[in-house]
Amino acid sequence: MKDDKSFTEQARRALDRHAEALDEATAARLAAMRRNALQARPRRAPWLPVAAVSALAASVLTVALLLQRDDSLPVGDPELLDIVASSEDAELIEELDFYQWLDSVESSG
Repeated sequence: MKDDKSFTEQARRALDRHAEALDEATAARLAAMRRNALQARPRRAPWLPVAAVSALAASVLTVALLLQRDDSLPVGDPELLDIVASSEDAELIEELDFYQWLDSVESSG
């Protein structure tokens, strides 16, 4: 800790001596460069707000779709899982919407 302080102090003194030894032209150029660096502002990318809004919209849409429940499909029906798992009833799978409609019509009337 003490060594760090002494090293820092020696480095500061050496840099101060070199800064005092600079000619006026070099000192003026360094001062101008320092002013320019201090005045420079980091530029933001113009697409950054658009990307942020797009990411937020995609996140909201994803959450909305995940939370949306579609009660029209019998998700937990074991018979439906057996039908989907068997490859021999391919026509039934292709016409599944029709059979679901038919089932709802028969059960309601």
